[in-house]
Amino acid sequence: MAQTAKARPRLTPTPKALEKALKDSAQQAHRLADAFGRSVPAERPRTSRLPASA
Repeated sequence: MAQTAKARPRLTPTPKALEKALKDSAQQAHRLADAFGRSVPAERPRTSRLPASA
């Protein structure tokens, strides 16, 4: 029984696997956009919305 539990695939990928999948997905989006003459919207860096201290 314990051996069959180890053989099951992980339901949650590792952070490294998620990062790789995200990078691969972004590359594929850019290739498709290039093929159709479009651009891929980029994530804008977040700006701090905290009020400035005096």
